[in-house]
Amino acid sequence: MSELALLGGEKTVGQVDPEMFKWPVITEDHRKAVLDVIDRGAMSGLDVTNEFTAAYAKDFERKYGWMCNNGTAAIHSGFWALGVGSGDEVICPSMTFWASVAQVFSLGATPVFADIDPETLCLDPVDFERCITERTKAVVVVH
Repeated sequence: MSELALLGGEKTVGQVDPEMFKWPVITEDHRKAVLDVIDRGAMSGLDVTNEFTAAYAKDFERKYGWMCNNGTAAIHSGFWALGVGSGDEVICPSMTFWASVAQVFSLGATPVFADIDPETLCLDPVDFERCITERTKAVVVVH
């Protein structure tokens, strides 16, 4: 068995492109939309939210859409809607941002960490399958 990288062994994952972790991705259209709301003094209004929600639902051919203030809240809402709670397990990638997993704890469920593929940084399909049990209720899919 080789020595762990932490103890001086070779790293499994080499140099990573720093752009991979740059977040958030903000375009000029995003900047203009935000400045429009600020310039109009409409920070407490719902017009932009309602317009975006309707357009989003239409794009996905759905009757309704659901907007959240951030991805963490969106994941939390999704888990809650699925009924994730005490006694359930949620499979999570072993390498992700904390906000991909925190909601599992707040709903009383247990995160089960699956290995990732070192090339894609996505869930390893073989290890993912190993993690599935009768208590598995959901999976966190991180792009």
